[in-house]
Amino acid sequence: MIPWNKMFPFPKDYMKDDYLKQPDVEKWLSQSMKGKLPLNHQMLNNTDFFAQSFEMLKHAQGKKKRKKSNYDDPKIFETHQDIIVRIPIQSEDILRKLKTSHSCNTVFLDDVDGNGKKQSIPLPCMVKVNSSKAQYKDGILEITLKKETNIPVTKLPIERIDKNKRKNKEG
Repeated sequence: MIPWNKMFPFPKDYMKDDYLKQPDVEKWLSQSMKGKLPLNHQMLNNTDFFAQSFEMLKHAQGKKKRKKSNYDDPKIFETHQDIIVRIPIQSEDILRKLKTSHSCNTVFLDDVDGNGKKQSIPLPCMVKVNSSKAQYKDGILEITLKKETNIPVTKLPIERIDKNKRKNKEG
């Protein structure tokens, strides 16, 4: 039983009117919480909150089955002059089908897993368009791109519009 009467901040006369009867409140709480808690009674008896949370997280992640692909996430390294993208590839058959290209800020991989899947890898800075090379060694495809040092800047003139001139033209 919950000690509602002792914890309630209002005068005792207020409780005599039976606005909040203790059995009614407990019944309402139990009905509202029904189905919200896990059915595993061992977890309910366990008081270690973090262990419970990790178990529930593992259980939820176990339901999500990630499809294993033939490649891992690419790793991007940046030096003073170059951007290096390293992509693990598990077989040379996939390497033969793989097509690579790049723009000034993205590397594109076509037919990554042998099934026509495409992937784009954003680069951390702009690179030169015609100065790249790709090498494959020990299951790693390494793409080296030269950084663009001459980034074009265009001056933008500002046109000033006066309110007085606008009124004179309209009038």
